[in-house]
Amino acid sequence: MRTRLTAIGIRGFALAGSFIQVVVISRTLTLDDAGLVFLLFTLMNLAATLGRFGTDNLILRRIASLPDAEDPEAYLLRMVCWIVSCVAGTALTICLASGMLSILGAQMGLLESICVGLMTVFYSFNVFAGAVLRASGRMVSGILAELGTTPWLSILLVGAQAMFVKSSVLTVLCSLLAAAFATSFWAYRATRTIIHVPGRAEWGQGLVFVRCQLSSLASLMGTSLLFFVLVWVPQLGLGLVGTGTQVAQYTAAAKVAALINIFPGMQTSYLAPKLAELAHARQVKELSRECGGAALVASLVAVPLLTLVAFQSTSVLRIFGEGYQEAATPALILCAGAYATLAFGQVNTVMLTAGLERPALLLNSVLLLLVAVVTVAGAPALGVSGIAAASALASLGYAAISSFIIRLRLGVNSTIGSFLGPLFFTKRNAEIAARHAS
Repeated sequence: MRTRLTAIGIRGFALAGSFIQVVVISRTLTLDDAGLVFLLFTLMNLAATLGRFGTDNLILRRIASLPDAEDPEAYLLRMVCWIVSCVAGTALTICLASGMLSILGAQMGLLESICVGLMTVFYSFNVFAGAVLRASGRMVSGILAELGTTPWLSILLVGAQAMFVKSSVLTVLCSLLAAAFATSFWAYRATRTIIHVPGRAEWGQGLVFVRCQLSSLASLMGTSLLFFVLVWVPQLGLGLVGTGTQVAQYTAAAKVAALINIFPGMQTSYLAPKLAELAHARQVKELSRECGGAALVASLVAVPLLTLVAFQSTSVLRIFGEGYQEAATPALILCAGAYATLAFGQVNTVMLTAGLERPALLLNSVLLLLVAVVTVAGAPALGVSGIAAASALASLGYAAISSFIIRLRLGVNSTIGSFLGPLFFTKRNAEIAARHAS
């Protein structure tokens, strides 16, 4: 219990930093410039997800299931993360600097493009290092490496440079890059005691492992990538056919809606290794109980936040600065959608830690295509509120269908009903659970 409370507290600290980081950037830049930074930051995270190539999810599953046999595999997976993230960062830099990727109708400068490319490498490694540390039981260090250190350092650096020079897109990007590099420096040192250089005899074993896991890595990467894009495709779509102001307003609304998911995000820190362990051991009832209990607590905790946004959305958005109050309706729509998904539990975590990355990949692909079409084709007519509604429905659909797949394939009831009683855990599901257990 003490470990869980510590993880929840540190995760909350980290997520608060992510929220405040957006507020600080919003208040130091104009609406259009802030929208450009938010869009570049999303593209960077997209490339970083691609660059990790699923290594963060695989190492989490590997260490949780085989704690005494991760050394050669962990080292090579880290190498894969470095190499692929460097390729992804370089590709993003070239696309931005050459004008191949035109966002908000403008071509990025070379320095801004280089900053975004380098950030891709460091952010990618930070998430991988966080997964290694969390899976090894160093929960606090893992959360700080993955989520906590970079946002708070960014807040300090962006605030400090704003006191001495006029803030611009380049100065903000430089601050974000410096924060990511500092986090990577200490995260690398923290994982050196866990990840060891393999001996000559172990290299062959590790290479065979990586080669055999390429398909799984690709599926994990694709699932994570598509889930990320599914969440942020409205922002990306607005970046292609909308304005910087619309991007900034949607980002602020999404960050307010993220407050609904702040507690589930805290839970993920300690639940991911636990769920991976239970899934590997095929402990179906325990896994259902963990998911249902987490869903119930998250739903109860989110009630005051949903109430606040419902009645004071304009006041909440005012903290981002002038011009953001128009995002009140999109924020309320996204919050309602986020709250509805809480009842289905930690479906994405279960899908990625229980070997269901391929069904998740297919589901993400279909929903992503639908939302992308609606966003790009309908943005001029629907506006930010219409795009927010499409995003909320997509997230709700993903959670509902994922919970059905988890129940069908694993016999696990990930919803809030598994904790409240056998309301949804029917005889048919019990038979499925028994078959999988055998």
